[in-house]
Amino acid sequence: MADMHSIDGATRRKMLGEIFVERGLLTETAVQRMVVQSKQKGFRFGEFLEHIGLITPEELAEGLAEQYRCRKIRNFARHDFPPELLRMITIEMAVEHTLFPLRLEDGKLGLAVIDPTREKLYAEIARQHNVQIVLFVATRTDINCAIAKHYMGRSLVDAGERSILLVEDDELIRTIVADTLRRHGYAVETAADPLEAFKMIFTHNPKLVITDKVMPKLGGYEFLDAIRNIPEFRFMPVILMTANASPDEEHVAFKRGFFDLILKPAKENTLLTRVRRAFQSIEHAYGKTA
Repeated sequence: MADMHSIDGATRRKMLGEIFVERGLLTETAVQRMVVQSKQKGFRFGEFLEHIGLITPEELAEGLAEQYRCRKIRNFARHDFPPELLRMITIEMAVEHTLFPLRLEDGKLGLAVIDPTREKLYAEIARQHNVQIVLFVATRTDINCAIAKHYMGRSLVDAGERSILLVEDDELIRTIVADTLRRHGYAVETAADPLEAFKMIFTHNPKLVITDKVMPKLGGYEFLDAIRNIPEFRFMPVILMTANASPDEEHVAFKRGFFDLILKPAKENTLLTRVRRAFQSIEHAYGKTA
């Protein structure tokens, strides 16, 4: 599976930046600069380039396919996949690791992946099912489309750059907060419980989530932990709303990874200030307007 190149008697895998330079997508100077910035932001190199728009998802997939000598696959969500194949990979594993089972044939399990480097993960899947793993590199969007359709029975939605998901089980509060945000130009989707919200985050790709602290089935802190297990959402700002804040609630919320805290009932100016600050953080993090 590895793409090995001989240099002065040694062997090495071609670097992703090297591939992009050879393809005329980046200069060597740009690669060096982007390597530093991706480390500072806590992103993997290729993921960072895709986030800031220097390369397209297709170009990233093609580069990884060349680097690891995997075939590239696209638009596979339109095909049918038998239930027994889907059961080999749980929805939690598919979402967390961005992978999708393509076929099982002659003891070989084909997997669509965005990251062919996760050798321990693929070895564990092979051991668990007593199969040989064959990797196919795909874009995140193609894999997520397949997960949404075949695991969730849904389609991916482009919610826009000013999109917010509000998770609140109290209908009155949910309506008041959503209407306030909509009046100020935000595209707001709502969910009454975290389990429904989890699916909506995956399919709608909101830029910001506002969640209540106390809800049935899953609390706000547990909900945040679940979101962070989805790779593309681990840096998405999430604001916690609560009517029952302990004296050290703000400190605990920030430590656990919330972007901000809003006390209920939320005053309009406070709500809008917190939301604007969250979108400004997105712009700063990715170097683009949110």
